[in-house]
Amino acid sequence: MRKKELIAYLAGIIDGEAYVGIKKSTYGMRKRKDTKSPTYSERVQIRMGNKEILGLFKRTFGGYLRVEPRIYQSKSGFKSQKIMTLYLATDKMASEIIKAVYPYLIEKKIQARCILKLRKSKESKEALWRGGRKQRRVMPPKVLNKRENLYQQIKTIHNS
Repeated sequence: MRKKELIAYLAGIIDGEAYVGIKKSTYGMRKRKDTKSPTYSERVQIRMGNKEILGLFKRTFGGYLRVEPRIYQSKSGFKSQKIMTLYLATDKMASEIIKAVYPYLIEKKIQARCILKLRKSKESKEALWRGGRKQRRVMPPKVLNKRENLYQQIKTIHNS
């Protein structure tokens, strides 16, 4: 299979099976006195019974695979005794996946656009200005508001 065909195939899996979203964490704000801003992380997550397809994601993009040997129950109440495997990519790796599959996405196009905007925000001069991990300066409100809006957009899509 050629690279372009492989990426289109993986985009189809993402469109049909994946969670594409932004995770908001306030852990640092709650546990450290010097951290004043939440963190926002890009996330691509797929849970399915077919380990080979998820292995293809890992070989193509990197990421994390974990077997989940518990009974899976969906929100609709469907239960499966099948052993599920979880594929997870976060932050820059997740945004690189979305960047690669973006032209082929249909169903998850809006969420993908939010992921790419978050990555652009993370790499902007405004965001980098605040310094590294040890400096702990507050993120400018303009940047925080933009990230929160992206997070809320995806949250609204997932709840509808």
